[in-house]
Order: sequence, then structure tokens, then C-alpha cells
Amino acid sequence: MIILFTGGSACGKSSYAESVCVQLPLPRFYIAAMKPYGAEGEARIKRHRAMRAGKGFETFECYTGLKELRLPERGTALLECICNLTANEMFD
Repeated sequence: MIILFTGGSACGKSSYAESVCVQLPLPRFYIAAMKPYGAEGEARIKRHRAMRAGKGFETFECYTGLKELRLPERGTALLECICNLTANEMFD
């Protein structure tokens, strides 16, 4: 199953996606694609880490090359976010 959440910047997509993921099978994988640029980016990453603390996610930082990431066949993966990953691929 693939679920795609879309919406504007800072509209609650991440918290909603996490609330759905915690209802799906373990293990849980969080694929973080946002590069930490500047104080604002660092703050956003820190906030996202705090939001998912204690929810059973194993985090993978994957700024480019998603096709190289190997996860187990079973479980739940949350890609945060495809827009960042696409921009990283296009402009790196």
C-alpha cells in the first residue's frame, strides 16, 4: 500500500502522516530527505525529531540516491519529504 499526503508548507502533513504510520505494521522507518540549511532548517529538523520520538521509527537520512536505500521487505516507511528529495536530486 502507498499513501501520499500533500499540502502546503507547515500545514500538518508530517504530524498527520506519523499518526497514520503508528497504526501500521512495525518496524517503522523514517526517511529524512531535508538537508539542514541554516538555523531555520536546523530548527525544523529538531522539531521533527521531537515529534517522532518514542513512536518506534528508525531514521535514515537520505538526501539523494533513494534507490540505493535498502529497507526490510516488511514494515512501514515514511518519506519526509518527496519535495526535498526531488530538489536535492535536481540541484546537487
